[in-house]
Amino acid sequence: MSRLDGLKEDLKSLRFWLGIVVASFLAIISWLAANYSKTELWLIISSCLLLLIFAIIVFLINKKMRKIIKKIYETKKEE
Repeated sequence: MSRLDGLKEDLKSLRFWLGIVVASFLAIISWLAANYSKTELWLIISSCLLLLIFAIIVFLINKKMRKIIKKIYETKKEE
């Protein structure tokens, strides 16, 4: 497997995990919107904390994906 193929596989994997995190983020938001008035305060606070953690994870995955895309462009220029 060439370096370019490896980078593309890494990018596909990160794209998959980014989709999972974003879907979980949206599910928590929709759950909070539907159950806000019926839920205990500690559960709302922990859900908001989890949303913050997911937002940070999305940022980190996106940053890693940008680095891999940059490496793909550099590898293509070398060939």
